[in-house]
Order: sequence, then C-alpha cells, then structure tokens
Amino acid sequence: MASRFPTVHLYTHMGESLRELLHRLCPEMPLKIVRTDFDTLVPSDPTPEDVNALQEAEILLMDPNLMPPLMYHLPNLKWMQSTWAGVDSMLKHLDKTKPLPSYTLTRFGGVFGPAMAEYVLSNIIARERRFHTQWENQAKGVWYRGEIYNNQRPLSSMSVGILGLGDIGKEIARCCKTFGMTVWGMVRSELTQDRRSPHVDHYRKFAELPEILQKCDYVCNVLPSTAETKGLLNGNIMENCRERKSVFINVGRGDVINEETLVTAIQAGWISHAVLDVFETEPLPATSKLWKMPQVTITPHVAAITLPVQMAEMFYHNYQRYVKGEGLKYTVSWNSGY
Repeated sequence: MASRFPTVHLYTHMGESLRELLHRLCPEMPLKIVRTDFDTLVPSDPTPEDVNALQEAEILLMDPNLMPPLMYHLPNLKWMQSTWAGVDSMLKHLDKTKPLPSYTLTRFGGVFGPAMAEYVLSNIIARERRFHTQWENQAKGVWYRGEIYNNQRPLSSMSVGILGLGDIGKEIARCCKTFGMTVWGMVRSELTQDRRSPHVDHYRKFAELPEILQKCDYVCNVLPSTAETKGLLNGNIMENCRERKSVFINVGRGDVINEETLVTAIQAGWISHAVLDVFETEPLPATSKLWKMPQVTITPHVAAITLPVQMAEMFYHNYQRYVKGEGLKYTVSWNSGY
C-alpha cells in the first residue's frame, strides 16, 4: 500500500461493528464514527453537528438513504461507499438544475447474489413441494397424502424468467440451472456470445418482455430502480402470464410494478401467486390490500441483507485500490443509476 491512509468517516447504523471489523482488517486505516443511531430503512435528517463533522470527509461509508440532504454539501468528499446494493434512495433526489456530484459513488456489490438466489429457490421449492399446506396439516394433526402431491412438478420441467442479469441475476440463473430449470434472461441490449452466461438458455431484450412472461412458470424481477425500469410491469403487460399462471417474485425494486397492477394481476388470474420482498412504499402500509391476499407472500425487504462482516471485507478491498490510485469496483453511474 501507499503511505497515505485517508480517514474513513462512518455514517451508518452499522458504524460500531464496521469500525471494529475494519480495524482488524487494516489497523492503519483511520476511522471516525460520526453517527450510528439510525433505523435501517427510515431516512433521517442530519443534525448541524453531523453536517459540520462531515465537512472534512474524503471517504464516507454510509447508508444511502441518509445522503439526500447532504448530497451537495460535502465539499471534500471524493468517494462515497453505500452500505446497500441499490442506491436509488439517493439518485431520485438528484437536482437536475445542478451539476452531477463530482465524487465517486460505489455500491455494496459482489455479495448479495447467493443470498438472493437462496431466497428465490427456497420460495420456488416451498411452493412446488406444498410446504405451506404441509405446515397447515401438521398444525391440525392431519396426515394427508392427497391428489395435490400426485401433481407435483419437478423443477427440471419448469422455466424461470429473470428480469435483470447483473451479478445477482446471474447467480440466480446459475442456481436455477443447477436444478435443471430452463432459464430465460432479460437484458437491456444484445450481448455478444463471450458476455453471455452459460446458465441462461434464452436471452431477450426489454422489448421482448411479453415473450418471457408467456414462456415462464416463474418470473423473477432483479432490476434496479432507474428511469427505464420504473413502472415497467404496470398496466396490462402481466396478462401475458395468463396461460401459465406464472408466479411473480420481486427481489429487485418495488417501483417496477405498482400495487394496483399486482392486485389486478392476481384477481384477474393472470398470475397465480406473488412473492414480494420489495414494495413501492416501505414499510408496506398496514392498509395495503396485499396483506390480506392469500395469493401473496410478503417479506420485509430481507431477501438479502447487508452483513457487517461482508461490508467490511468488500470495503477494505476497495480501500486498498483507492490508496493505490486504482479504479474502484462497483462504481455507479450518476447518469444511468447503475
């Protein structure tokens, strides 16, 4: 490493844990906790003391939902590392009347793929193996081996469409392919053969989304929130799932589809079930119709969570690159949002 070790300011609910872990990984790294008393999902305005303490920050490791009030008020900032994989909670607050921020933004990357894949596969298997019915029967003390078990579908007979093939989508594809599923993947633009995953059988572009919906038993959204993806599944496009009665799984971002469309898709029989980990509004309001629908499985944005030990390891490796003057991994374009 080079001789200069710039101070890292911590402005995150994981501050105490990260300070301890990073100190173990790199005792030479100067660390300064600014504040840690945050809710993981609820934005919080900075205090005057926070703003003053952050003025000197060159490197900032923080929860992205805390950044909007600070975005244009940190004159010395050169690099912000997000503790989340998605940074739309920041980017949606960009002021179009001002120049884009000059500092580098990196996301928490290269880690969530396995956890997301476990979430997706566990839900697929639980549904196909009728785990919910078995749990209900167990609670009632009922020994039941009826017709529904004669109609089980092996995963190798089914297809899954993955909307978004970044590092998370590719890992989901790999795991689904391991079970013999036919994998369809949606990408923004045509990929050359050398950039294609060996675990994806059929590639389609955004304009070909209806075909994916028509051909797949499971449709899994992994897309980030961008101008191109917001509302992508709104309206009647989910009607393309009608013939297969697809199951929709959302582990990407909630604004790809609104609640009205989800409710319509279920009530009209376009899809048979929805497994939802992300929502337009989080926390999901108690008044949401989704809570009471038996065709919906709800989890509170926990398909993949940031573990301090993984965050520390990923940040440490990027910090090494920063000190050496090398390009950082998992950078986010201010223009595209990914």
